[in-house]
Amino acid sequence: MREARNLQSPISNLQSPLGFLTAYVPEELFHAAGFTPVFIFHTPDDHGYARAHLPGFTCWVVGSALDQALAGRLDSLAGMALAQTCDTVQGLTDLWQRNVPDIPLFHFGMPLRLDGPSARAYLLAELQSLRERVQALTGHPIPDDALRESIALYNRTRALVRRLYAHAADFAPSDLYARVRAAFQTPKETCNQEAGGKKQEAGGRISPLLPRSCAPLFLLAGSALADPVLFDVLAQAGTRVVGDLLDLGERYFAVDAAEDGDPLEALADRLLALVPTPTKHHHQRTRAAHLLSLVRERRAHGVIFARQKFCKPHGFDYVQLAHALDRAGVPHLLVELEQASQVGQLCTRVEAFVEMLT
Repeated sequence: MREARNLQSPISNLQSPLGFLTAYVPEELFHAAGFTPVFIFHTPDDHGYARAHLPGFTCWVVGSALDQALAGRLDSLAGMALAQTCDTVQGLTDLWQRNVPDIPLFHFGMPLRLDGPSARAYLLAELQSLRERVQALTGHPIPDDALRESIALYNRTRALVRRLYAHAADFAPSDLYARVRAAFQTPKETCNQEAGGKKQEAGGRISPLLPRSCAPLFLLAGSALADPVLFDVLAQAGTRVVGDLLDLGERYFAVDAAEDGDPLEALADRLLALVPTPTKHHHQRTRAAHLLSLVRERRAHGVIFARQKFCKPHGFDYVQLAHALDRAGVPHLLVELEQASQVGQLCTRVEAFVEMLT
């Protein structure tokens, strides 16, 4: 049974917020329809509502989203959007429609083979279908010009986040990802204005344990930016993060969409050009090659895999990426994140990894 709708929501101050949960949702389309897309990060809170619908080995990302919805924490949302990724997210689609009917759900199909001969045509058809469904809900058309304006707005945000990543080593990990996370939950108009109106100050909460010039430089690999405990641990260990292969991280902001021509084609081409997540495949644009390229370009001392417990796609992905790193002689560490983070265990493992490299 859901709690009353008067529970304060962390995004209740946004106008027409629309939640999304996966790394392939075309935010620009929803923005052009008058919504403010915000990513629904998983939280350490557990109200117990999702347990009645999901087994205990379900990943924290999906379980937390359903639990927040059933507890009334997402009642301010005008809708929820999910793009086709893993089987667990597909299961959430059915559970959401059945158990959270007052928050409309928009499901968006993504091809599994991004380099397939029909991938672009399929994606264009899905985008057109999504556009029609959003128009049916709002009762208003989404003109091409509005879509182009939203694309231009989001391109500016992506450029600002790329600039942030270009200076990632100047920030403590916790500060870096607080800024990246804000780009997912702050209206883009506000985000662009705040980031463009002042310089990106660096050095906040820098750990004194190691001089900046001696700090080990790491890349992160995983799914989302949900658990701030890991970033606090990395900062405490005196490390710097110089980039990542997170689903909702650097790869998400790496590619702009064309601002002229057919806007649906621009959105489709951008989604197809992104580095694939573990649930997608591209024969030439592989995750292992991209990760090794980042290691070389950023001169990283190692890679830390931050995998959400029970996440099968990232579990299989780790095996392939770790094998590629081993062949290249790149040190790496796997930490498994749970809903209730084990801070002491994380500190011990990260500090031991740092000592091994210094």
